[in-house]
Formats: sequence, C-alpha cells, structure tokens
Amino acid sequence: MPPSFRQIIESPLVEFIAGGTDEETGSLYSVHQEAIAQLSQHLHDTVKGDKARYTLPNVTARTFERLVQFAYTGDYTIPKPPRRRVTVNEQKAVENETSSSTLNEIHAVEEVYELRPDDVPTEDAPPAPAEEYTEPAAANTTHDWGGRWGTVPEPAPEEPVEDLAEFHDGWGFRRSALKKKGKKKGFLVDTIPEPVPEPVPEPVAEPVPEPVPEPTGFASLSIELLAPRDHYKDTCEPSEQFIPERNYSQILLCHAKLWAVADNHDIDSLKALALYKLHKTLCVFEISTENAADVIQLVRYVYSAECGVQADESLKELVAQYAAFNSVALSHDSSFMKLLREGGQFVEDFLKLVMQRV
Repeated sequence: MPPSFRQIIESPLVEFIAGGTDEETGSLYSVHQEAIAQLSQHLHDTVKGDKARYTLPNVTARTFERLVQFAYTGDYTIPKPPRRRVTVNEQKAVENETSSSTLNEIHAVEEVYELRPDDVPTEDAPPAPAEEYTEPAAANTTHDWGGRWGTVPEPAPEEPVEDLAEFHDGWGFRRSALKKKGKKKGFLVDTIPEPVPEPVPEPVAEPVPEPVPEPTGFASLSIELLAPRDHYKDTCEPSEQFIPERNYSQILLCHAKLWAVADNHDIDSLKALALYKLHKTLCVFEISTENAADVIQLVRYVYSAECGVQADESLKELVAQYAAFNSVALSHDSSFMKLLREGGQFVEDFLKLVMQRV
C-alpha cells in the first residue's frame, strides 16, 4: 500500500546529486524519503539506510527531475521540441533565395520624359494662329416610332377657337361676344404610373421562451472551477500533432533515458509509462531527410552501454520495429546506412524484422 501524502511530507529529506559526483559537477536535490522509497523495493532498501546523500553520476539532472515528479504525482512532463537549427549550407541557400515578399514588391521608379526638338518653341518663330471654332450643325432629333427611327414632326398650330363671353354694353344690356383662345404649343409627355404600394407584412409573433426548469434539489447546483485540478496535466500527455520544423531528438531521448533509470531501479510502472509515451510520439513522427537524425540518435542511445545492461528487451524491440517499418525512408539517409555498416545487435534485430515483412 503506498504511503499517504502526510506520511510523505513528514518523512525526512534525502539528498541526491544527479549528473556528477559532487555539487560542483552535478546538481543537488532534496527529496522526501518516502516519495522515493515507494517507487520500488530496490529504492526502498537504498534510501532507508544510514546514508543521507546519494550520487547518481549516470543520470542527468533533467531525467532525475522527471523521476522525482513521477514519485510525487505519478506522471512526468514532456519537454517541448525546440526549433530545428539550419545548417550552414542551408542557411546560405535561404539567404540567397528570392523570397516571395521580394517578388511581390513593387519598386517606385521616377519616369523621365525626353523633350523632342519640335516640342521646344523657338524665339523667332511667330505664334501659331488660333483656329476658329465652327459650331457643328444640330443633329436631327430622332425618335423611336413603331420600331423605326425618323424625324419628330413639329406639332401643327392649333386653330383659334372662339368662345362666347358675356359683357355689358353701355346701355345696360348683357351681350355675348366671341372669346379667342390663344395658341398652345407642347409635346406629348409620357406619364409615369403611380407605384403600387407594397403589401404590409403581417406581424410575426415572437416565440415564447421555454421556461427554465427550477432546481430539483441541492445536487443540481453547478460550481465552476477557477483553476485546473492538475497543473501539469497538459504537459504530460504526448502531442498528437507533428511539427516538421521542430527537433524531436530530446523528446525521444527523454522517454528512453527515463525508461533506463526505471529499469535499473526496478520501477515497473515508470517503465510502462515511458514506453507508452515513446510509442505515442513515434506514431505521429514523420521521417524525412531533415529529421532522420532524430531517430538515429535514439537508436544509438538504446543500443549503447550508456543505456545500461537491460534485462528487459522491450525498449530495444520497440525501437527496432519502428526502424523496420520505416526502412524505406531511413535507407535514403547516409547516417543510417553508416549505422548499418557498423554492425552490432541493432543490425541483427533490424534485419530479422525486415526479412519478416518481405
């Protein structure tokens, strides 16, 4: 049964030096004794002794920090991949390459006009006489009449119409006289029809909102959290998105190195977690000529003496299977072909898996 959190924080502190043999060459850490002792029986027997300081020269400081984080929380943070560095030749090619912004840039050029000899007036030459303006003849007014074009005739003058008008003569009698109407001239004007009023839309009744159900009990109350319950949850899960511009060598090595420490101290739960995260990372990793070196570094570490004597072959099997499944892409890299020419256990494991897939 694992110790309670109170038992962990009340236990004495134990000092560890990781990455060196003393404080000058390594990093000093103070950890609760019960936090380390609960990881495995091997570590329990080690930290329960009389010593108050332990040295881990073959374990890097970052790897030990992830080990301690796993001891307290049960998980560890994955580093973020840095941006891949550009080699010298590639950098020169990028600098000399014409960028899209340069191609799309429009340079402002001042336009210079050259004067011709006939454009410069001479001093002795008299000024040119001004040309008289002749008003053009008025064009005949045309009108569309029955699909044909013709001249619009002038309206005929109207005959004066006599109208009877009454007036009083000098004798007091009322007489009638003819009243002449003046001549009227005008043109036919097309009348614009009055616009038809648009129908007024009928008002649409707004939907009645559904009544909010009242709380049925105290358990239905909702309490919002202001902070995540686990501050490191988002940093511990392997990313499902691959970024080609990033360097993944440190991510792959951090899982492999932590697996090696767990294998050396019999921490089975940490071995399974590190192998799980390494597999998830390799599943999204896409091999290319730019990042093949990341996989080659992983292979060299796993099959080197630095990784330690492994009684468990699960890490080597995982790395060899990944290389075999991506043998076509790796075969185009000169560093990988050099690794195969060196021989060793990896070449044997790699060739066995490749031949099984043929």
